[in-house]
Amino acid sequence: MTSNVYDQMKKELSYLFYITSKEVVNRFNRYLKQYDISFPNYIVLLYIENEKPIFIKTLCEELYLDSGTISPIIKRLEKKELINRIRAEDDERRVKVQLTEKGLNLKKNFSQISEDVLQQFDMEQDDSIAYYQILKKFADKNIYSKEQELSE
Repeated sequence: MTSNVYDQMKKELSYLFYITSKEVVNRFNRYLKQYDISFPNYIVLLYIENEKPIFIKTLCEELYLDSGTISPIIKRLEKKELINRIRAEDDERRVKVQLTEKGLNLKKNFSQISEDVLQQFDMEQDDSIAYYQILKKFADKNIYSKEQELSE
């Protein structure tokens, strides 16, 4: 690959990262609007296992969000009665969240939302798998590996 072609590809790659991520979020938001939740709210709800409480600190770590980002999300979800906060008995500073019945019922729609959005992209199954593998490889090398380096 010539230097000019590679330079052009790098420019386009930045642009493509931007427009594709924006488009994915926009398409999810079109569905989520009817439930009055945003894409970040959806991601948090998606990550909370159905009836298993999870520490907020764990959510921050697993979703790569800082407490300043997740705190307003947790407050909004709690206000909408989709989650409950549970203080740890041994240390009240440690807080878990758990889906409410309303949250569990909402989450039942999530697999269909994901399916509908994926269908809108009109990609063959092989292309979807390849796209997933590229994103996973990127996350493994650039996000997940950084986490391991910091903990070592």
